[in-house]
Amino acid sequence: MQVNSTLFTPSPVLSFSVVSINLFNFIEPPYAYYDFENIYSDKQWLKKCAWLSDFIKQNQPDVIGFQEVFSPDVLAKLTKSLGYEYFVALDLPEVISDYVYRSPVVAIASKYPIIDSANVIPDPQWVTQLGLAESFSFSRKPLRATIQFPIFGPCDCYVIHLKSKRSGVSRDDMSESGLHGGADFVARQVLGRWASSLQRGSEAALLCHKMLMRRQQSQQPFMLMGDFNDTMGSEILAAFNNQLRVYRNDIEDPGLAKLGETSLMAELHQSSLFDSYELFIAATKRNATLAEDEFESASVIDDEPHAVRQPTHYYGNSGSVLDYILVSSEFNPTQQQNLAHIVDYQTFDRHLVRPDYERDSDSTDHAPVMMRFNVRS
Repeated sequence: MQVNSTLFTPSPVLSFSVVSINLFNFIEPPYAYYDFENIYSDKQWLKKCAWLSDFIKQNQPDVIGFQEVFSPDVLAKLTKSLGYEYFVALDLPEVISDYVYRSPVVAIASKYPIIDSANVIPDPQWVTQLGLAESFSFSRKPLRATIQFPIFGPCDCYVIHLKSKRSGVSRDDMSESGLHGGADFVARQVLGRWASSLQRGSEAALLCHKMLMRRQQSQQPFMLMGDFNDTMGSEILAAFNNQLRVYRNDIEDPGLAKLGETSLMAELHQSSLFDSYELFIAATKRNATLAEDEFESASVIDDEPHAVRQPTHYYGNSGSVLDYILVSSEFNPTQQQNLAHIVDYQTFDRHLVRPDYERDSDSTDHAPVMMRFNVRS
């Protein structure tokens, strides 16, 4: 009896990749960033664009979130030439004087249609509730772009660049410390860095609130990518690190209050963010365990694959992970409404740890990060 093999042909896997990259002062000459002296020569600018183009060509991500963009029109043309028909940057850098700019913006490029986009603005009511000045705003406006993925459907993609740890208060802004010399410098640094932490933490909390408002309205999967300027374990980024502390006495919603522990956490996790790197590591370990069970031998499994997370930024010899791609519960296979799973995660740090001057001298001071997900069949 002949069997029709076509009946057993597996469905093709639908896979998408997303990259976040801090471009480190992407500005076309003769314009300058922050100071008249900071102007790329034509050779430097061509090298910077070539490095970015080569990275994109080699890795072919479907969606790219950019930070530190001073020349969004130029970036739009560059990405379009590489096959990205859709590009959004809704803010503009600020002109200090003549050709000098500050306050770079974020942007996003996509191979798939961007069907909606907006800058995220903090809710004035919660700005007041948090005791912040009425004039509070994000140091760089976050961008939300809703991308229509094939089969997977619409997904809200956020690109952010949170306030840096550098002192957020200039000498002109700060009152006299009552000190002088070294003590004055130290006091100003302590106070200025704390001001930056307050700004960054407030940005994280207010952005989380707006993301959840959008989530409740759209019921769509979402992801958050960018330069967080802090590690995910920091209390400053508690809004994003999925460390829920649940006290029954705090639950006022009667529907939530009657849920058992398992159902309650499942409900709360639908509004949580998950680190795509951690989801990838968890999946890797699960796959290793399954293989171990099948072959009944640990020797066929690599020891702790991808156990050490590579830094995405270095200050001197000290490295930190500052760049992340976070995702909603639809990307977590342990959650009820799972639609996809993370199958790969990479940190591209060669230009930081093994730089080649001719290739990397005008690249970026951050490592791009890329995650790939498969749509559940």
